[in-house]
Amino acid sequence: MSVPFSVIAKKLKIQGPKLRRELRHLEIENLDPKADFFRKEVAQKIVQELLPKEKAPKIVKKKSLKAKAKKAEETKVDELVIPETITVKDLAGKLQVPVNDLLKKLLKEGISANLNQSLDYDTASLIALDFGKQTTKAQEEEIVKEDLAEDEGEVRSPVVVVMGHVDHGKTSLLDYIRKTKVVAGESGGITQHIGAYQAQVESDGEMRKITFIDTPGHEAFSRLRSLGAKITDLAILVVAADDSVKPQTVEAIDHAKNSGVPIIVAINKIDKAGADPERVKKDLSSIGLLPEEWGGTTPVVLISAKTGKNIDELLEVVLLTADLSDIRANASGSGEGVVVEANLVAGQGPVATVINKKGQFNLGDYIVAGSAWGRIKRLENEAGLVKDKILPGEPAVLIGLKKMPEPGQKILAAKNEKDARAQAETWEKQEREKTFAKSLFSTIKDQKTLPLVIKADAQGSLEALLAALEKITSDKLKIKIIHSGVGPVSESDVNLALSSDAILIGFKVKADLAAKRLSEQRKIKIFTFEVIYELLGEIEKIASGLTEVKMIEKELGRAQVLKIFKTGDNKIVGLKLLGGVFKPGVKIKIKRQDKEIGNGEISSLKLFAKDAEKVDKKGDQFGAGISTKTALKEKDLIVAYRVEEEIG
Repeated sequence: MSVPFSVIAKKLKIQGPKLRRELRHLEIENLDPKADFFRKEVAQKIVQELLPKEKAPKIVKKKSLKAKAKKAEETKVDELVIPETITVKDLAGKLQVPVNDLLKKLLKEGISANLNQSLDYDTASLIALDFGKQTTKAQEEEIVKEDLAEDEGEVRSPVVVVMGHVDHGKTSLLDYIRKTKVVAGESGGITQHIGAYQAQVESDGEMRKITFIDTPGHEAFSRLRSLGAKITDLAILVVAADDSVKPQTVEAIDHAKNSGVPIIVAINKIDKAGADPERVKKDLSSIGLLPEEWGGTTPVVLISAKTGKNIDELLEVVLLTADLSDIRANASGSGEGVVVEANLVAGQGPVATVINKKGQFNLGDYIVAGSAWGRIKRLENEAGLVKDKILPGEPAVLIGLKKMPEPGQKILAAKNEKDARAQAETWEKQEREKTFAKSLFSTIKDQKTLPLVIKADAQGSLEALLAALEKITSDKLKIKIIHSGVGPVSESDVNLALSSDAILIGFKVKADLAAKRLSEQRKIKIFTFEVIYELLGEIEKIASGLTEVKMIEKELGRAQVLKIFKTGDNKIVGLKLLGGVFKPGVKIKIKRQDKEIGNGEISSLKLFAKDAEKVDKKGDQFGAGISTKTALKEKDLIVAYRVEEEIG
């Protein structure tokens, strides 16, 4: 396998001419500084020699650690490398002191913490000095895994998304790869569209796999990024040779850049009349994608998705770029992946397409994806073949969730049914609290002082937050910090907020058990935030008095229970529509003799024995799947509703 000079330059973030000069000083066997392509082994040696320390790979191998230890021993420097944040337990381990001694030292400094509490670098470095240790901050990409090389895992299949302007050939490219590069041994080819599939490519005499997300690229990026999940490793940007750069092309580039993934350009339709690849390259250069042949770092391949010309070359470039990124995953342990697509299928219920990123999912595993949970009853690949497990990089159809997960949601294997249910309920509660927090923060008005009790995960975070709050000023409202500190929200914090009528905020921290119990008893909410600008945004709304937002329930429809066909937590009932509309996924309230006795959610609808997207004709009798723990009776009233924001 040969690696293009430009790919090496991009990996090292060095301009071409400067890299040529650097190559002349390297003592590497069979290295030709003037070459445009290098053997894979030579390319790897070049990267190892020239990659700056601050750009070191994410995982430092044992050999590197031994070298550092030897150097420290030789120079007699007693120095610790500490990351941006570190837990008390881990810091004690690095300092080689008992955890209790470290906790006492923190307490003397006015920091109340527990062994799992995170400390920022500045705090940790000062505490380390008290124990006679000098520290240096680990670079962002130089964080060393405690378990080192044994847990680095094997090279996994890169996950690729295809993006670009409409009609430039994204679908044609994916279709060609799907039809010609289906994984060997799966006779019959791809029989179902599941939103992702694996292609098999020969490279350096071995067969390797590439996983393609077979959904609109922009959707994939926006959905996954909004939920904080990164699934794609590389992006192929398709640009038509006869049409060049369009607004949607620029949008696609921004999506890829914001997600931090390498971009490979495929100039398509080179066999079409009016094709002008050089114009495309020029236009790409003007928006920041300089082709490697022009001295830049962006690989560009001229292809025809119609005839298949140069598609093998494109896939080779994908593998080369993936190799330089050193994409790895450990195949042991519990599965961690992302939901690509999800839909309801008659006779099967919720069906999700997932791509596994780490560990493995096995038939029978309990799983959780946001507020959805269940047990894997069936796994299928894109060819419809049943599997007993999926490994890192593999896509599969997964059946067994009790309700529809949201596309882009992280999916995890759980220890057991109790753990899966608890994780789902915790996630749902956290999301609900975020909504309530937004509502309450936006509706406070007619106050001259806004009292706050704030707890943060580390001293550095707290100081940054307090400094930002000081900058928020208003003639109508003054922010008053009643109390601030580091550590989880405690029972004392709840009592203080109650006595001072303050808003209780946790920034990157949760409440301990005693605080949760007291807050539930006293009906005071603990508002948690993970992102500082979200918290500040809500405070600014209050201070400026710009808006008042209320969360209101809007009734969608009413139906009466006629018959109960299946009991349990997932009931199947016969209903009669009294008015309005029912849809899968809507929330419901259950009333009996005008009293609300429970709540739940509509998981599915059937009208005239067929799956229905909605029921909206008054008097219709229909079947419904209802997720609720409330025992239903005939004649119960089911009220469908949704929660909306009302701004005024």
